[in-house]
Amino acid sequence: MTVIHPRSSPGGVAAYLRCYPYDAWQMASHLRALEEYGDRLGLSAPRVFLDNGVSSRNLRPQLRRLLARAAEGRIDTVLVPGRWVFSLDNRTADSVTDFLRGVGADVVELPYQPRKAPEPWPSALVGAERQPV
Repeated sequence: MTVIHPRSSPGGVAAYLRCYPYDAWQMASHLRALEEYGDRLGLSAPRVFLDNGVSSRNLRPQLRRLLARAAEGRIDTVLVPGRWVFSLDNRTADSVTDFLRGVGADVVELPYQPRKAPEPWPSALVGAERQPV
């Protein structure tokens, strides 16, 4: 478990998002969730690094900027919805996470929240009652 020291360290907070294919909404719901989670943890507002429309197989300019700033000590906490934003390949995602931790940055993922199955529509229930078994 990562221990976060709210607003006490000299580095900054970052949020990294990557979406492929291009997302016209720029992952707004993910960003909002990261900002709200960071706020609950007592973190300052994150600087956003967004590689929109960039495959994890290609050069990701915003990820490179994020890694460089973390290596310089300018970022000490990175908020992500999940490690998949770094790469869909687990080993590559682990390598990015290990690099960030190696330069002293915490990588904080949104907590997993399983979705509840949607309730059936009332009309579907009515139809089910009328059909013979």
